[in-house]
Amino acid sequence: MSGGENYRRRRERAGELMRSRGVDLCLIGPGADLAYMTGCRLPGDERLLALALPPEGEAFLIANELYREQVKDLPLSSFVYWRDGEDPYEILARAIRDRGFLSAQTAVGDAMPSVFALNIAAALGAELRPAGFLTQPLRQYKDREEMAAVATACRAADEALRAVLSLGREWIGRTESDLAESLAREMRRRGLERPEILAAVGPGAAVPHYKTGETLIADGQCLLVDFIATYEGYYTDMTRTVHFGPPGDEFRAVYSAVLGAHLAAETAVQAGNLMEDIDIAARDYISARGYGDAFNHRTGHGVGLDVHEGASAVRGEKTPLAPGLVFSVEPGIYLPGRFGVRIENLVAVTAAGREVLHTFPRELLIF
Repeated sequence: MSGGENYRRRRERAGELMRSRGVDLCLIGPGADLAYMTGCRLPGDERLLALALPPEGEAFLIANELYREQVKDLPLSSFVYWRDGEDPYEILARAIRDRGFLSAQTAVGDAMPSVFALNIAAALGAELRPAGFLTQPLRQYKDREEMAAVATACRAADEALRAVLSLGREWIGRTESDLAESLAREMRRRGLERPEILAAVGPGAAVPHYKTGETLIADGQCLLVDFIATYEGYYTDMTRTVHFGPPGDEFRAVYSAVLGAHLAAETAVQAGNLMEDIDIAARDYISARGYGDAFNHRTGHGVGLDVHEGASAVRGEKTPLAPGLVFSVEPGIYLPGRFGVRIENLVAVTAAGREVLHTFPRELLIF
């Protein structure tokens, strides 16, 4: 399937959902939803840019004249341009009326700034609702090209981490930021974009959303590295925890509990199960070893054009496991003021079962 045909089919599927939900029109601004529907990856700014998608018929893109060259080759048959000094909301409303589109029940993309949404509602006289209920169910099931992009990103991430950790004990005495910058360079060398790295030493590893700083990597301490980046717009997300010098008995016990939970969660990725079953498997394993209160987040989240998208692996999430789902498996145990351990891979549900998209070792590495 050609790229243009693929985007057209995605818009048709969105239209089918709109008809079933009684939505007259969907307006999607810059962000992952627009990239999914058209391939447009322009960042948002103060000028209105949006895809106007009806349940049936041809969608159009409204954009400022400044962006004509950037959008004119998108796989769409209709464009509406406005100039600075004109009222883009009135131009949008007129374009919708001229095409005979209804707009009383209009969905707007979840990333649409409120200043745009409020002006759109006023111009159309519309009742607005978030469009996530239309776009997320589509985006969470990846097609072949999307799966290939995520898998490529994961392979490159594996290679980058191997290159950085190959220095072993040479990292002792250097900072978390030094390691993060080195890993970002290695990812870019392998074609990944937008790298972000959390590197946390010792007690910092016990803070799940730690801010990487100038703490020194030290003998006798763990190092947790959680990092993301994109390939062709699709994310990889991976975490490993290593140790410098021989770890104590409790660290080994915690690491063993997290690894066991990770493998139990991975085993739960099978036909007939729900997303919550992944979380239950990991949480039960950790709780049985006495660390249940120290596992304070979901076991995983969907991944794609956004690093967090679609259904999560959390108790109560009834989404069935089906081919096309891609999500993280990342149980962790965090002991405040001491250390933390998290192990994260991306896993894809396939027609044959499951595919683990990372190959970097999960067993404890000691340097």
